[in-house]
Amino acid sequence: MTITTAARTAVDGFRQETRLGKRPPQNHGFVVHALGRDFTVSDEMARIFLHQVERLVETDSSALVVLRHSHGVELLMVSDDRSFSIRPATPADHGRAPAPYPRMRG
Repeated sequence: MTITTAARTAVDGFRQETRLGKRPPQNHGFVVHALGRDFTVSDEMARIFLHQVERLVETDSSALVVLRHSHGVELLMVSDDRSFSIRPATPADHGRAPAPYPRMRG
């Protein structure tokens, strides 16, 4: 992954817009949109996820990044050809959250 001015601007813009690194944890959390799905995550997990993505962008690599969300854990591939977005969650997001995934029984 090559870090471009646009990528750095997007990360910095997100950090400034949400004040993610400068505010105490809130209860609303964030929504990460990836793989065509929305994942509701805590403020702390959003910080961790963003930090992992920044490290990958700076090292010009791609990797699986752990995302702990309200219904479990996902491994998301972060690379040049994968896109994702992070936005603050609203009360409406919590109201329309899908039911937890059923557990497999063996």
